[in-house]
Amino acid sequence: MAKEHLLPVAYWLRSQSFHFAPFLEQGSIPKTLIVDERPSEEAKLRNHLEAPPIQVMYIMADLSPSNKTPDETDEYVLCAIKIDANGVLCVRPDFTGGRRPYSIETFMTREGFDYTIENISKDMSRQDQEKELRMYREMYTRHNDFVQSCVGYEFELPEVDTLRYVVYGEILSAQDFEKDNLYVHMFTDLPKDWTADRTQQLSWVTQTCATKSVDQTEIAYFSYPFHLELSYKRNPLAAQGTNELPQFPRLMVEVSATDSWSRHFNEGYSYLQLPSKPGVHIGKAHCWRPVGNTVIDNLRRFFIGGTPEVEDPTYAAIPSTFDGTYLSKFGFRTQSTGTVTVRFNVMMQSRAFMESKANKKSLGSLLETLGITAMQANITSVLEAFKRARMKMVQAREAATQELLREVRPVYKEELED
Repeated sequence: MAKEHLLPVAYWLRSQSFHFAPFLEQGSIPKTLIVDERPSEEAKLRNHLEAPPIQVMYIMADLSPSNKTPDETDEYVLCAIKIDANGVLCVRPDFTGGRRPYSIETFMTREGFDYTIENISKDMSRQDQEKELRMYREMYTRHNDFVQSCVGYEFELPEVDTLRYVVYGEILSAQDFEKDNLYVHMFTDLPKDWTADRTQQLSWVTQTCATKSVDQTEIAYFSYPFHLELSYKRNPLAAQGTNELPQFPRLMVEVSATDSWSRHFNEGYSYLQLPSKPGVHIGKAHCWRPVGNTVIDNLRRFFIGGTPEVEDPTYAAIPSTFDGTYLSKFGFRTQSTGTVTVRFNVMMQSRAFMESKANKKSLGSLLETLGITAMQANITSVLEAFKRARMKMVQAREAATQELLREVRPVYKEELED
């Protein structure tokens, strides 16, 4: 049956808010579904999609035969125009733009019709474009003022002489361990004058991860994120008369493994000192595990999974029960195992940063005011005193050498004969 060609349909989309440049003569139709018009509920949850309010206009054609009463079954959608709350205008199907015309075949009579969709809107004048730009600027300014009135202009500030310490971290990987199917248990050890909110999580356990061979190295990639927010406020009354140096918190690390028989193996202990400077830091915890004194301990670990464990995990650094001056771990047998890699994103906040003299160089003075860098300051002062003393010794030696050279005079031949 010969096709009866419907007259080309031209749609005028005249609007000052939306303007489309003429399409190229040669276009291409994508072969994959780039835009999902009707995403499923699972896709909405997975992609965090929120359906914005939209308005839809359909352009339809009545393709019923001339000798038949028009019916709804003879109405076909030629084009759908959608506009959402974000101001995005969508035309489906797209403008023809030099491509082949679209085809429609009726259901009853099997007649075929071809049609094209062209954008013949006139270009906006420069005056209209400037007017539209001013309108958008005023709208954005009003919206910004509304948001600021709801949110506010000030950040939440910590108390006076208090440092807020925020860490967004990630347990990246663990490598060079003996067993497979590793998992990491990590908790925070807070020194003196450091506090955390009651709702703050201070302990984390990763998922069990199988190792992967990379350049002859067995690596388990965890990519486990964690968040930590602490506060530091030095008590001046308690600090008087003491030589105790403040320290940053530590993250105690314990690596374990499991197998198909549900046997658990202790693979190592270690710790990571939290960075004392803001920014991005990469920390590597080199682990060790305790070993027994006899062969039976190794057999027990191999067959039934019983491994020696540390009663106090803080023993990897400074035990929490230690009150002495010197710490000795002589006689404690260990074996080096693997390495745990952790990424830290550190942020610090204090009222001292709001002072007029606050700048990038004021971080050291701030920490010194809070008493955090006392150890670094003491070490620096000792090194400077050593340098000054060494310089004085060098100067004294040079002065003595010059004085000695002045006193020594040449001996002539006549004096030797006399």
